Amino acid sequence: MVDLPYESLLGVSYGLLAGTGPAVLFGLIAAGVGLARDRSVPAATGLFAAAIAAAIVVFGGVHGSGPVLAQAIRLAFVGVIAGVLGVFATSQGARIATALPQDRTFPIVRGQALSADAIDAVDAMGQVTIRPTGAIRELDGYPPLSPALRTALENGAWRFPADLQLAELEDRLERRLRTDHGLATVRVAVDGRGRATIAAAPPSKGVATTLADGFRAVTVTGLLPTGLEPGDRVLISGDETTVEGTALAIDDETQDATDHEFVAPAADTQRAAIGTDGGDRRLTVAVETAAADTLLESTHHRIAVQPSDDATHNHALEAATILDNAGRPITVRDTALAELDPATTIGVRTAEDWHWQHSADDPVPHGADRAFVAGSPQPDCEERRSQSQSNSQSQLQSTSQSQPQPQLEVNR
Repeated sequence: MVDLPYESLLGVSYGLLAGTGPAVLFGLIAAGVGLARDRSVPAATGLFAAAIAAAIVVFGGVHGSGPVLAQAIRLAFVGVIAGVLGVFATSQGARIATALPQDRTFPIVRGQALSADAIDAVDAMGQVTIRPTGAIRELDGYPPLSPALRTALENGAWRFPADLQLAELEDRLERRLRTDHGLATVRVAVDGRGRATIAAAPPSKGVATTLADGFRAVTVTGLLPTGLEPGDRVLISGDETTVEGTALAIDDETQDATDHEFVAPAADTQRAAIGTDGGDRRLTVAVETAAADTLLESTHHRIAVQPSDDATHNHALEAATILDNAGRPITVRDTALAELDPATTIGVRTAEDWHWQHSADDPVPHGADRAFVAGSPQPDCEERRSQSQSNSQSQLQSTSQSQPQPQLEVNR
């Protein structure tokens, strides 16, 4: 007597165990063929999973023992379950291959461009002129624009390539306005006809813009040296300590220290020819945050100017100019050690670093491969010097000939 429910349950179990693997394999094959060959695999192909599952059960020896009818019922259920799994997996693989995009290129997102009315006004260079429309707007939280700056923006016109999108035109116009007028902030909206709506804030040139992180601006009163100007490094001596800072403003004279340029004094003077006249005045300096409280608590301040690093370079250039005018220009020479004269050698380079000769008695370091040397008098300089001497002698002779010679009388 065959127990049908029991044999059916065994067949379903064997079908799930032996049919899952072949079904997944047919599903992957269907997806791969659909992606590679752009073909759809029929769902009936999954029925071959039933035969594979039945072979696994029979040759694997897991079908058990019993009457032939019982084994036939088990194998029938194994085939049905494995076939259903194979058909389902094959159909899902084909559906996935169809759903996935075949073209791997990314679509180009195009923004709004100029309209046909604006494109008709494109010049021969392929550029369109953007002009402001309406009044220049102000931004909340910023001071108003000056009349001159507002007029310059309202009458402005800017040329850009006509094939740009409106968003790119707005970005370029904002950068152009910041660069040309130094605006603190600006917002631009360009319509399809090439008309710009501009909202801007004036340039910010307060003292706060000249300060770096970790520095504060402090105003002190003291006797200022003559020639002091914004950008100079100063030492401020208070009641207890001395603080180093950078001059930012003197009374109402304000200047960005980062834009300061050193101006060397003339060769025939030893005093500062630029800057303030000095005297008891107010000085605004940039000092470190920790030193700001010390200066504010001090009642008396003594101000001294530190030497600039540019002065050393100016003296070196002045010395080189003097040697050049004397006919002994400084030259760079690739030479061996035996060819160097300590009396004319200014500096030599070795494998380690440059070594400078401060005296004619200093020995030249070994291993020098390049040197700064004061050259010998140049022929053209000697010729100019002799020519000037001959010219001066000729002038003296002509002067003596033009003047009457005194008559000497000898009394005998």
